[in-house]
Amino acid sequence: MGGMKLDIKPASDYPTTDLVQFLNQGFENYFVPIRFDIPQFLTMLRKDGIDLTASRVLLADGEPSGIALIARRGWTSRLAAMGIAQETRGKSAGTWFMERLIKEARERNDREMVLEVIEQNEPAVRLYKRHGFQTVRRLIGLKNQDAKQDEKSDLQEMDLREMGRLILQYGLPDLPWQLSGETIALLNPPARAYKNGGAYVAISNPDAEHIVIWSLLVEPKARGNGLAVEMLNQILANHEGKTWHVPAIWPEEFGVIFERAGFQREELSQWQMRLGLY
Repeated sequence: MGGMKLDIKPASDYPTTDLVQFLNQGFENYFVPIRFDIPQFLTMLRKDGIDLTASRVLLADGEPSGIALIARRGWTSRLAAMGIAQETRGKSAGTWFMERLIKEARERNDREMVLEVIEQNEPAVRLYKRHGFQTVRRLIGLKNQDAKQDEKSDLQEMDLREMGRLILQYGLPDLPWQLSGETIALLNPPARAYKNGGAYVAISNPDAEHIVIWSLLVEPKARGNGLAVEMLNQILANHEGKTWHVPAIWPEEFGVIFERAGFQREELSQWQMRLGLY
């Protein structure tokens, strides 16, 4: 590390404004443009369960030079974000930092650590694999700008907390963190959830120009009847002229459902990864 002295401090030791600054510095000239403001940062802390007492700021020769945000639920930790300042990159700081984060997770008696990493970011993928992370699945993103306008349908609005409960009951047990029932239950209006029979969908603010689909669920007894595609067509028809986004955190196996509703797959993809700690 060229004589560079590295250390870590709890993120909780720093004010919010500094943490946002460290995060933006860590993602400066990153593989894809990422920039946070304070409201976005605070929303992420709340919704994703990020624990600032377990999160760490990386110090290089005493100066903040990176940050790792650690989310925690039960026996599982998630590396929600890790960024290294540009002047510290390429000096093995990421390897040193990752080793400390895993060591601390074990000391907390966590049983696993999970993360998502951009598939095309090969250096980051190699870093995580070197530390024992295994691929769970590929995650993809999709977009729909030219939705066909079907006749509007009467969808029943429901509590986002109830949507989260149903995902925990009927969804995949290893969904990516941001699509999990715990996360969806922490969404607040203007996000919305709707149901129609045994099909359910959760979306971001429907009044915005760009709308994110956060969840799509069909109860097991109703599956195999095309209800997921039907629900997508209904929600698109009810909100004309919008651009719809499926962020690149959706399991690849869902892709065919969205494509049948006119969504186009985007180039960016991620790996969902897991490290057993016990």
